[in-house]
Amino acid sequence: MYTIGIDIGSMSTNGILLNENKEILASIIIPTGASSKKAADNIYKQLLAEHKLTEKDINYIIATGYGRIKVPFAQEVVTEITCHAKGANYYFPKARTIIDIGGQDSKVIKIDAHGNVLDFVMNDKCAAGTGRFLEVMARTLEIDLEDMGEISLKGKGSISVSSLCTVFAESEVVSLIGADHKTADICRGLHISIAKRITAQLKRIGLEEEVIMTGGVAKNIGVVTELEKSLGCKIKISEEPQINGALGAALIALEKIQSKKPQISQSVTVNTPPDTPSLIEFSADDHTLPKIGYFCSYTPVELIRAAGFHPVRIKGTEKESCSANEVLCGNICPYIKAVVDQKICGNLEDFKGMVFVNSCDGMRRLYDAWVKLDEGKKTFHYILDIPKNTDDAAVYYYANLLKNLKEKLESYFTLKIHHDDINHSISMYNAVREKVRLFLQKYWSGYIGQSGYEIFSLLKKGVNVVPEKFSVYLSHVMKQKDDIIDTRDIPRLFVWGSIMENEKIMKAIEDAGAKVIAEDLCNGSRYFDAEISVSSDPILSIARRYIKRAPCSRMVNIFERINNVLTVMQEKSIHAAIYHTLKFCDHNLMDYPLIKKTFHEKNIPLLHLNCDHTTSSEGQIKTRVEAFLEQLTSTSK
Repeated sequence: MYTIGIDIGSMSTNGILLNENKEILASIIIPTGASSKKAADNIYKQLLAEHKLTEKDINYIIATGYGRIKVPFAQEVVTEITCHAKGANYYFPKARTIIDIGGQDSKVIKIDAHGNVLDFVMNDKCAAGTGRFLEVMARTLEIDLEDMGEISLKGKGSISVSSLCTVFAESEVVSLIGADHKTADICRGLHISIAKRITAQLKRIGLEEEVIMTGGVAKNIGVVTELEKSLGCKIKISEEPQINGALGAALIALEKIQSKKPQISQSVTVNTPPDTPSLIEFSADDHTLPKIGYFCSYTPVELIRAAGFHPVRIKGTEKESCSANEVLCGNICPYIKAVVDQKICGNLEDFKGMVFVNSCDGMRRLYDAWVKLDEGKKTFHYILDIPKNTDDAAVYYYANLLKNLKEKLESYFTLKIHHDDINHSISMYNAVREKVRLFLQKYWSGYIGQSGYEIFSLLKKGVNVVPEKFSVYLSHVMKQKDDIIDTRDIPRLFVWGSIMENEKIMKAIEDAGAKVIAEDLCNGSRYFDAEISVSSDPILSIARRYIKRAPCSRMVNIFERINNVLTVMQEKSIHAAIYHTLKFCDHNLMDYPLIKKTFHEKNIPLLHLNCDHTTSSEGQIKTRVEAFLEQLTSTSK
């Protein structure tokens, strides 16, 4: 019985041939080069040739690494996180913490006694502090990469390399060379910087000995030495740390054969029947009302509609742009930068005005930038304050602010908003909220066959559809008879956190083999939460709904928010949660340590995805989600 593990990294491709006794018969390391597929083919042929085997002799092949999907002859793909855990456990059964620094990423993994992943942290899409980083620094210093570690041991600790960005660090090293600093001192400074970065990652999951290091950078004695100093413990390294991922893949393949239940882990896709209307293709633009834009779900859309306008939540550009940097600082919410890009590109000229909410510092800066961009133009701009508390005093305070907004709308557009107009608007939005509630109840009960991605995409579009049209469309969808696919054996997930403009994150989650059962996002189901009482004081009723509704992270009571999520997960038998945050989203990021602590205490698996606004990090997202799902399935056995 033979299994093969192939690990395709950014710099090297590694292969392992294993027999039924878990003996390594052959291990090969070759440069990946320009084609992952060619590298995989070459290493496969070499493994077979070394032991004079044919393709029929191999019982199971698993591919891992960033190029794992480029191996057509592999029966299964598994993330490198899971594979490194298994590989480390093979060499070091007492291993509990793994540090893996490869060509373009770094990972810290916590494992149990059986090599199952308990928690992990990955770097983002930046290659800072990785093998590629060291390769560039060695070239700049005009030394061989293999000699860099030994040279650094002779260095002194007086040199500090403050930047780990490859581009900026290279410039910094050039400056240090120009200042006649010794090569050994610079090398040590670079390795100290890497050690600090890895130590910070370790603190996020907790250091537990034994500590193992894998990946090509484990061969750099300088990095290992500085890490041991920083961590205060000994780091163990196998004889060939580069093959660890491939070894883990081969071991998992052997487990599949021995259990006689080989499973394809690629994905479990829930397909929409061909006669069902495509939810993600539903159009939101079929209306003739003049538009007023807004940015936060605490904006009173009922009041804007009562004034005769259609409230439209502004979406950002999908691609990265530098335009917003003209008026905003770099370390600001990527959603805010993306909507400013829309503004600068001239895509919002048909709006009659904008209503802003002072829900965070970023939103306040958005208002300032917008006013500056429209300087000299006669445009309706209004920023609405909102309290952080949810008591009755906050309701009355917000009601007074809404009255001011009403008066400003009346004055600027020369119109009169009557109480009957507001109550009529309230009734329309109440109707669509009730329809969404029924729609989601059918979905949760298994009577609607679409995926969680399709449901979220529909609700996200529904935010900007005139409510009377969206109600009709939901009624039409609920009448369809769908083929329901049994998903009881699929991990059931809850997604919550920051605004999620990129719904493809939901698709990546489900393509990895999960089912998004429910979410709590302000541009998803939470937008449709809670109805408003029709009363003689409709503005007060509106204020009460917005202040008393399910809170977001900018409101004070984080414990109420966590308890709401836990209650929903228990009611709907949801196994685990994904907490999605945008970079620089202070409110949600500040809540995360308490959320993580609470979920850990209750033994509920939780994955944190810290994303930007674009689709450029989908590869990283996919790897993290797949590793998380592998973690769920391995610990449930």
